[in-house]
Amino acid sequence: MRLPARRAFLRGLLATAGAAILPRALRAGEPRSITDSRGPRSFATTPQRIVSLNWALTEQLIGLEIVPAGVADPEGYAQWVAYPPIPKATVDVGKRETPNLERILGLQPDLLLLGGLQGNYADLAETIAPTLHFELFREDHDNATAVRANFLDLGALFGRRELAERKLAAMDAELARLKDEIASAFPEGAPKLTVVRFIDDKRVVISGANGLPEAAMTALGLETGFPVEPSRWGIAFKPVTALAEIEEGYVMHMEPFPKGDRLFNTALWQGMPFVKAGRFRTLPTLWTYGGALSIGRIGGQIAKSLLSDQT
Repeated sequence: MRLPARRAFLRGLLATAGAAILPRALRAGEPRSITDSRGPRSFATTPQRIVSLNWALTEQLIGLEIVPAGVADPEGYAQWVAYPPIPKATVDVGKRETPNLERILGLQPDLLLLGGLQGNYADLAETIAPTLHFELFREDHDNATAVRANFLDLGALFGRRELAERKLAAMDAELARLKDEIASAFPEGAPKLTVVRFIDDKRVVISGANGLPEAAMTALGLETGFPVEPSRWGIAFKPVTALAEIEEGYVMHMEPFPKGDRLFNTALWQGMPFVKAGRFRTLPTLWTYGGALSIGRIGGQIAKSLLSDQT
């Protein structure tokens, strides 16, 4: 979060606290606990009205078949994440960096979910409702393992641990099936793959170690065609010209890229080795900084694209 945006949020939050707004009392029932970035947290019962300010956590909730009371920036989510769609009953609570506090208060949440740099105001957010903050993406841990563990932990908190386990097992089984199908389709060895997202016609983000696309590729038995060192987000920023270094395998880019014609119609692009060889593909909208089930969606789309050439 940029410093001015953080200050704006904190000013609004402190003003709210000054109005003596207190968290809603939790309903009586079976106690539940979960560990977030600040340590163990306890709840008297299962939270019912949840507001998520982080897209990955929003995705986790919907994956657990929970309808969030409110989420931040659903319009941006629809453009960049797309699936699973946000339920119609869920309220827009403003931007992720500067959420609308009045809307949040009006929903009377019994849980706020924060992620990443939003941890800077997690303690102050407690003046509105009990708050959980998760660091799902870090350089010093395996991101794919972290989002899976978080999916299970949230499942336990909401009384849906078995559902979470079933969904992860189904995802793993499908990826294993697709791995076998790819191996059969490429008996001499599957081609290498580079997954990218274009920023504009001059800059590209290349997915690499510690990223969810690479986790999906590993599950499919695929190797990268452009090695990238591990990082917090599992990506590397490069000039588009760096893609000319890719001499083998496929390159797949993820939508959206609304001004793609500015790049794809140029002589520079048409001269790329993988373009001349007919090994460039477009993937639909996929969120590479998402929840556990994103791994399956990414893997499914990669496999679909690879296998389409073999039919």
